[in-house]
Amino acid sequence: MKVCDLRAVSAGMAILMLISFVTATTVVAQSLFEVESVDLTVYRDGLAHVTQTLAVDELAPEITLALLSSSIENVIVLDENQIAVDYEINGEDLTVFTLGAESVSVEYDTVALTRKEAEVWTLVADNPYTSAVFLPQNSTVIYLNMMPTAIDTSGTGIKLSLYPGQWEISYVLPLMPEDGTDDNGAPWNMSPLEYIIIAAVAVTAVVLSVILIIRRRRGPNVKKTVKANPQLKKEDKDVIEFLAEKGGQAFEAEIRERFPDMPRTSLWRLVRRLEKLEIVEVKKIGLENQVQLKK
Repeated sequence: MKVCDLRAVSAGMAILMLISFVTATTVVAQSLFEVESVDLTVYRDGLAHVTQTLAVDELAPEITLALLSSSIENVIVLDENQIAVDYEINGEDLTVFTLGAESVSVEYDTVALTRKEAEVWTLVADNPYTSAVFLPQNSTVIYLNMMPTAIDTSGTGIKLSLYPGQWEISYVLPLMPEDGTDDNGAPWNMSPLEYIIIAAVAVTAVVLSVILIIRRRRGPNVKKTVKANPQLKKEDKDVIEFLAEKGGQAFEAEIRERFPDMPRTSLWRLVRRLEKLEIVEVKKIGLENQVQLKK
């Protein structure tokens, strides 16, 4: 056999080995987790909330998940015990450090998937997953670039079951709800006198509420709380004092802004620890959590 033939055979074997290695690496990476469900809920203001559930290999130190957008916020990653899991965001990839976890849920918000022209909203998503899209209540779909696998209109909203692909969905929202009432349940097309009466009643209620709040509000007794809980750490006391400065309550985003050096997961655990000690209570306000000191 000639020398050139031997070189050709060697080169061919090297290429085959490289292909086999890349293929094996890809298969192993894909087997580290399985996407069980992807839900995308779109709100009237164009905000999209994404929820993904994953089954993961508990021996895998980390997994990398493709996001639907590189512009996201309010990220929450929890394991099957609802314990926060550390993560890193690199562009449109989310790396989750999953060692020991059997399942993971990922939630985040984004406004980058929707746009509005005149009265028409359009959802554009390069979706790598089989997913369910929930459009706002009473919306009407006017354009689909592809046909979904299923369309559910049994409720006031629309659910679209999508297969992976580049999707473009246009819809419009009614100016007046179908039940003839506004968001507060007040009837539409009222006379000017009725508007004046309702406005006067609303103003009176607001004034009375403010007076009651002023009378009842007494600043939280931070010293009493700290003395009653000697096990509190320094960072616990700092957050409690910050809440007191804010009138006894603040959103988690405000706390993160006040303590930028504290990791997101550490803050999450701190708030849950104070909640278990019945020092604070956490309320869901829209898409945000509000932390409030108990009296």
